[in-house]
Amino acid sequence: MNHTDGIQVAKNKMLRGQFLRTIALFYPAPISLKNLKTSLLTKGMTVEADVAKVVSYLRDKGYIKFTQGCIQGFEDDDMVELTAKGVDLLEGTIQDAGVDI
Repeated sequence: MNHTDGIQVAKNKMLRGQFLRTIALFYPAPISLKNLKTSLLTKGMTVEADVAKVVSYLRDKGYIKFTQGCIQGFEDDDMVELTAKGVDLLEGTIQDAGVDI
């Protein structure tokens, strides 16, 4: 892996962790994807281009679920909810090398 790839991998891990931590602020209630992105922007994170990759990874791993809306297109009105497995990851009960908590 070259230096540029390593930077991108680190960025991906950081974004995944930040997504989970932000969703956890609203747990057990779901949050709209639009409000999630807005919350991340207030923390200085520009995530628009990476949203589909991040939420796909977290959904595929079972850390989040969508409670309404269009799962394939990841629309702003989609509701995202932290799962019990996501809580376990945030609390350190389980580990995932692909997510920086």
